[in-house]
This record gives sequence, C-alpha cells and structure tokens, in this order.
Amino acid sequence: MIVPMHNNSTTEIGLEAGAGNGEPWRRPLSDDGPLTLDARKNGKAPLKLLIYSQDGFGLGHLRRNLNIGLQIKKRCPRASILIIADSPQAPFFKLPPQCDFIKIPTIVKVDTGIWRPDRLPMHYKELLSIRTEIIQNVAVSFRPDLFLVDHMPHGALGELAGPLKMIKQYCPETKIILGLRDILGAPEVIHQQWQQEGAFEAAAAYYDQVCIYGCADVFNVMAEYRFPAAVAAKTSYCGYVCRDEAKAKPNGGALPEAFAQTREKFVLVTGGGGADASYFMDKFIDAVRALQPRIAFNALISTGPFMHKDQRQGLYKKAKGLPVVVTPSGQDNIRFLRQADLVISMAGYNTISEILRFRKNAIIIPRPGPSAEQTMRTRIMAGRGLFSSIHPHDLTTESFAELIARQLRGEDGMNEDELPNLSGAANAAALMLSALEAH
Repeated sequence: MIVPMHNNSTTEIGLEAGAGNGEPWRRPLSDDGPLTLDARKNGKAPLKLLIYSQDGFGLGHLRRNLNIGLQIKKRCPRASILIIADSPQAPFFKLPPQCDFIKIPTIVKVDTGIWRPDRLPMHYKELLSIRTEIIQNVAVSFRPDLFLVDHMPHGALGELAGPLKMIKQYCPETKIILGLRDILGAPEVIHQQWQQEGAFEAAAAYYDQVCIYGCADVFNVMAEYRFPAAVAAKTSYCGYVCRDEAKAKPNGGALPEAFAQTREKFVLVTGGGGADASYFMDKFIDAVRALQPRIAFNALISTGPFMHKDQRQGLYKKAKGLPVVVTPSGQDNIRFLRQADLVISMAGYNTISEILRFRKNAIIIPRPGPSAEQTMRTRIMAGRGLFSSIHPHDLTTESFAELIARQLRGEDGMNEDELPNLSGAANAAALMLSALEAH
C-alpha cells in the first residue's frame, strides 16, 4: 500500500497478512462494534493511547503528557500508552506500567517556525521526511483509541499533516485530541504563524477535541490567538496540569547529608532541562556569597540534563566553600521542591504549575526569548501575587540578594486566593475519555 507523505513523496507500508479488502487497517474495535468507555475501564479491551510529544531541547511536554497519561491509567488501569518523543533525554522520567516510547530524530527550535537537526548532519527537510514516515507508520499500525497531539496541531514544520490524514482514513474510530499549554507565545506572532503554516486548518479538519491546559481567567487562549469558530467550538479549558503527588511521602527524596544536620532554610534553584539556565545560577552563587553570613540557608542547584558540562563544572568550582550543592539531579526535582522553603526557577509551564500546586514561595526569572512565552507567563502570574519575579536584564548580585532575603523573611508570600484551577491533568483525562463515547 502506498501512503502519501506530507512532502508529496511516498512510502510503502506492508499489508497485513490475509488482508484482501484493500483497506487492511479499517477493522472494527471488536466483533460487537465499538467498545464503550465502561468496557475499556472494566478491561474488556485495553484502551490504547498514542501521544506525540515534541520537546526538542527540553522535557516540559514529555512531563505534561505523562501527567495526563497517569490520570488516564487511573481511570483505565489496563490502558497501553505509546509515546512518540524527540527529546534527546527521552524517556527521562519513570514510565508507568504498559507504557513505552519511540524516539524519533531530534530537531531543535531556533526561533518561531525555525528548526534545525540536533545530532544528524543532514538537511532538516530530509530529517523531517524520516520523522513523518516513522510517526505515520507507528500511528496506523498501533491504531490507538486516542491520539493526543501536544502543542502543535500540524506538528513541527507540518510533519503531522500526512499522519493525521492517514489516521482519519484508516483508523476512523480513533479520537484525535489536541493539547495546548496556557501560553504559546506572543499573540500576533502565534496567530500569524498558525495561519501561514496551516495550523488552524489542521485543528479544524482533524481534531475531535482541543484541550487547553490553563484557565480563561488567567489567559484567554481562544481570544488572544483568535481561534476560528470551527476550532473554538470544540475547545475546552481544563485547568493547569500538575502531578498528583498527594500520596507521596513528604520527604520522598533525601536532602544532602550536610543539609540534614542543620536547621537552616532550604533553597532549590532549578532551570528545567538547564540548557540556558547557567547565567542565573551563576548569579545566584554570587548572591549567596553576598548574603553570607548575614542570612544563613542551604541551597541545592539542579542544573538539569541539558546544561553544558563546562558550565556545570564552572558552577561546581564557584560554589566551593558555600552552603551550596550543585547537582545534575536524577529524574526530576519534585522531591526537592516539596521540601524547599524557597524555589528559584525559570518560568516553564511545568515548574510554575508545581510551584502553585505545592504552594511554594518562589522567585521566577523568565527566559527572555526567543519566544515571549515565559515573560508573558511571569508577568501575568506575578501580577496575581502568585510569586515574585525579576527580569534577567535586571539581575544583578545586589538585586538578587535583596530579593532572596525578602523571600526568606516571608515578606512576599503567595496570594493563595488567586490560585487557578490546578486539576488540569484529571480534567483533561476525563474529557479525552468522554470523547470515546461520542460516535
């Protein structure tokens, strides 16, 4: 069977043995017709969830998708989850049972709509063709009940156009869901990009539901990005996606031994994946030196897996003699974040959501660019009194030290009355599963 690719080339997919009807993939989910959600929950036929998670140089999308996947498994324990990921560190996080991933070659976003290969020395169009072929073959072979596409309705550089068309044709029972975080970037930039690249058209043509991982009263995604009526009609706000750690032990991860022997306050400094976090971590060490011994506290700097080794080594050397431990950390920082008296971080979606989830005193330093996403999120949420912030252009040793001192003294706490809905993972899972009942 010849399957058209997004770039008008073709690839061949082998037919199933014994298939003779010319449409080998179009077969019912059961002999009795489409299964109900109750049947899937009761284990009559395990639900199959396919996730497209495009991270490039990061981990945020993967973390968010796993949070939602875990909520789906709570409702359908026998569900099988297959993740298509391109992060160089995939899967990084511990995967739940009956969950696996397929790593596709990584491309990295350089600027809005501009991408480059991360490791393979080839033209991005060639690499894109390889990625599209893998995604298409996996999707049509896996035949998911739910296909969750994260962040871009048409995929990076339109790579999902072909796969989405084939799923609609050969897996008509599959419900296709688009998941969007609260802020994508500057409204005019995103609207123009989505129009030019056909993202709005893809969202209208292929998706059964659009889930926004945020709240309209915080940032009205549909209005700000001017969703067409056809897309807005199937869009719902779910709230912010966080991990469900209610049953986890408060001290699920041990602090460094030297910290455990003191009663000083504990500061966690994290920059997500860490690729561009060394600048404020370096400045933090300068601020610690300026504050010693006037204000005593212990600090852990989690550099993340993507920080360059030379930058990490520079932080190790600079922190010597101070109550600061520098570590690349393990799988993630949730165990440290829960114990922290103060969290200092960038403004990535997941870190901010977890800060809010655990009501943490925080200082946020947004990434200045190339996207406006983090500066927008910081301005909006700091304006609601949810954390303190400082722009990287204003980050001096003196200003940083003073802000740290204020936060540790408890002068600028979180205004919990302004917390948004933080049940996004559970709400998104419920909404996606409800789509299976719509025939």
